Amino acid sequence: MKEIITGGAYRLFYMFFNFGVGLLIAYLSGIEIFGIISLMIVNASVFHIISGLGTDSSIVWHGAKNKTSPDKLMTFTIVSAIFQILIFLFVSAGWLFFSGKTILTSNHSARFFWLELFYFMGLVWLEKYISVLYASQMSIECNKIILGVMGLIFLVLLPVYFGIDPLNIDPFSFFCFLPLAQALPLIIYFHRKKIVKFSFLSKIDMRSLMSFSFIVFITNTIQFLAYRIDYWIILHYQDAGQLGIYAQANRFAQLLWVVPNILAALMIPAIASPQSRLNENDFAKFTRIIIYTSLGIVAAIVLISYGLYLNFLPEEFYGGFKALLFMLPGFYFFVITILLAAWFAAQRLLWINFYGSLICLVVIFIADILLIPKFGIYGAAIGNTIGYTASTLFCVYMFLKRSPYGLKDLFFIYKDDWQRVFKLNFFNAE
Repeated sequence: MKEIITGGAYRLFYMFFNFGVGLLIAYLSGIEIFGIISLMIVNASVFHIISGLGTDSSIVWHGAKNKTSPDKLMTFTIVSAIFQILIFLFVSAGWLFFSGKTILTSNHSARFFWLELFYFMGLVWLEKYISVLYASQMSIECNKIILGVMGLIFLVLLPVYFGIDPLNIDPFSFFCFLPLAQALPLIIYFHRKKIVKFSFLSKIDMRSLMSFSFIVFITNTIQFLAYRIDYWIILHYQDAGQLGIYAQANRFAQLLWVVPNILAALMIPAIASPQSRLNENDFAKFTRIIIYTSLGIVAAIVLISYGLYLNFLPEEFYGGFKALLFMLPGFYFFVITILLAAWFAAQRLLWINFYGSLICLVVIFIADILLIPKFGIYGAAIGNTIGYTASTLFCVYMFLKRSPYGLKDLFFIYKDDWQRVFKLNFFNAE
């Protein structure tokens, strides 16, 4: 339990510094450049999911379960990372050669090609080593390191808001190097703590690693499309400026998912571990607490974002506040899905996550096609709420069907919930 609470606290502070860095970059960029940055994030994430084939989740699960030796797991990590980077290099170079545009931002400049390559390389190594550290039950150290890096980056950017810019920072270039700046300290730390060697991977090893990866890959691809298909549809009917406004509103809404995502990432290896003492009853307590805590977070997001729209961000971003209000209900309900999906993944009930993601994607796509042409970013926000709510209803139904509990056990808060949760001991440690 100490691993989850402490690691989660570091991760929470990291996410807030990360959000602060995003705000400063939005301030420096304006809606057009921030729209391009948002488009690059989406396209890079899609390419990362497709080329990664779900290997990050497989690394975490197999490491936590002790299904694969550390040497073999490290070999798999390095090989899969190099594979992803080479695939991106060949595809992006071919795309630039034949279309004259870069693959992530559709820019005509060779400079953007190299910046996108550095961004993607950093993204791959960052995700791989976060997975390795989580699989090795080193989530506290992992989150402590990336918190320190992101805090330093925030301090570097902060003076620019006050007109002090001795480095003459280009927001786009600066952003492209952020993942690599976080990945390098993780790589150095891990290899100083762990001595690992390259090891031959047998067919049985590969079958075990890739069978888990493939299902996660399909599910993650569908889920990410559900998260971000609205970006592409907005860009088709609107422009990069509107996308930038919508992307910033989306970033505010995603603050609601910070705590659930942290807990989900930390609980998957905890549940999967043979020494785990986390059962459905304990998990239901966690879920109840997060559901009600998130109501307060919703109110805080509305108040804080309103203040930032009025007093920090350029005036043209303010149109996103109404979109934020439309999308927040769906983001709130999806908090439940995030937590339940972690439990399904740890139990290898991956097909439930697959169908939940598919429902989410289909509903959002239909809603966006119907609403965005007429209502723009507000239609996209409403589409999010409809799709996320539909996915949540399905996941709740499946959890209740596969556990001995009813709706009141999942949603009715008990007086001793907080006390019991903080007395849990997943790994027989103090």
